[in-house]
Amino acid sequence: MDDSTPSKSKIDLSYPESRVAFSFRDCSLDKKYSFYELGKEKAKKLITRLGHIEKMTWRQLVGLLREEGLTPEKPNSPSFEMIDNQNSSGQKISGEKYYFHIRIEEAGLFRVFGYQEGPFFCITHIDPNGKIHHHD
Repeated sequence: MDDSTPSKSKIDLSYPESRVAFSFRDCSLDKKYSFYELGKEKAKKLITRLGHIEKMTWRQLVGLLREEGLTPEKPNSPSFEMIDNQNSSGQKISGEKYYFHIRIEEAGLFRVFGYQEGPFFCITHIDPNGKIHHHD
């Protein structure tokens, strides 16, 4: 397993057969990283892709290639810190923090950033144009 594939230790596999669900409770209200930035077409694309992912279990999501699934954020990277600043969960206190982004477009730069809490992927930022700390 290379750095582009999340290890099972970075995902809470207490929920391997639970379906992935999305939470927006920590989603940024900063216009450029929220739904406010999405036009109708990008909003449809986001909802369609999230609906597709919600048909998967956590085990299936972890098993996907980076372009189709989770990409871990490196500790102390700008994206890691950005998510951490928006995270309101108890995991922030425990010290065990793992953050990710999911590509909405396989070949594009449309991504959502966040973290896992139980069966939920908590979205903190929406990046429809690849403007957030993109280094690929």
